[in-house]
Amino acid sequence: MRGDYEGKFAFISRHTPTPVQMEICAARGIDLISIGDRDAFSVTTSDILDAGHFVGVIVVHPAAAMRLAGDFMIGVFENSQRSEEGGKLTFFANDLHIYDLRD
Repeated sequence: MRGDYEGKFAFISRHTPTPVQMEICAARGIDLISIGDRDAFSVTTSDILDAGHFVGVIVVHPAAAMRLAGDFMIGVFENSQRSEEGGKLTFFANDLHIYDLRD
């Protein structure tokens, strides 16, 4: 399903995107570019622009989303759990939600 969100999105995380996350983005026409970790409580638009030209940012931390939402579309992966009862929790992305709160 391709949508209105095509283009380059920065991925802020200490982890690189998983193959599943990349597939979800590709299906929507999103070119997901990992720019490494940023402090969610102090990240700025300039931090993102210094890393490249992006139409959106996919974040893990809600503080980063709040700080960047005025200038970029914000993406958040929806996760599911695949651990057995009592086992170590492991998660995997099953969807991507995009929010456009720009003025």
